[in-house]
Amino acid sequence: VNSLSEVRSRLGDLMRSESAAVLGELTGESIVAKLSVLEFFARAFALIGDMESCLAMRYEALNLRELNSSSCLWLRVSHSEWTNFALQSMENGFPCIAGKASENALLSLNKDRNIEPESEVYSEISDAAEKVRRLRDSAASLTSAHSVQAQGADYLRSKELRILSRQTRPVKNSDCTGSNLFRDGINKRNERMLLHLRSIQMFRDLEPDLRCV
Repeated sequence: VNSLSEVRSRLGDLMRSESAAVLGELTGESIVAKLSVLEFFARAFALIGDMESCLAMRYEALNLRELNSSSCLWLRVSHSEWTNFALQSMENGFPCIAGKASENALLSLNKDRNIEPESEVYSEISDAAEKVRRLRDSAASLTSAHSVQAQGADYLRSKELRILSRQTRPVKNSDCTGSNLFRDGINKRNERMLLHLRSIQMFRDLEPDLRCV
């Protein structure tokens, strides 16, 4: 299992290096050629299980189409394409990308609203926009929760390092009587208990943010 994971990791590194080199050489090529290369690498990354790189290729392709859609209407990305990409990003654990895709889906829906408000199509667009907004809000909540968790982990690590730094400082006084050792033991135990209590309190403070996921 370890060897297989190592092979996949090395293959992923090679693919990322090759994709960067190939994409860098596409300057001046047609939009169709660029989209074909992006699709090739997206499928290749999907085959080796590198979903982050796969989604990056697909996101780049969608943006490339959108940027050139003013001169080539057939390149325009529909709101359903952006929405499907957002859902795929959420399912694979990338809420930040999903949030950006949701915003693009809403922009696309707004462009489609230049129709009669009483028509059936207008009602369908409004329903789709509401679903995309909920998806965007869910992505924002997940992104925020991940940020809070990361900040909490960084806080605890820095706190532990500061305590360890104090404990490993060189002792200036060489007096090692029994009473001094006893006091040192009590102080260290109190520090550990204080760290433990503060950690519990911090995670309790984080719980309201984590429950919104």
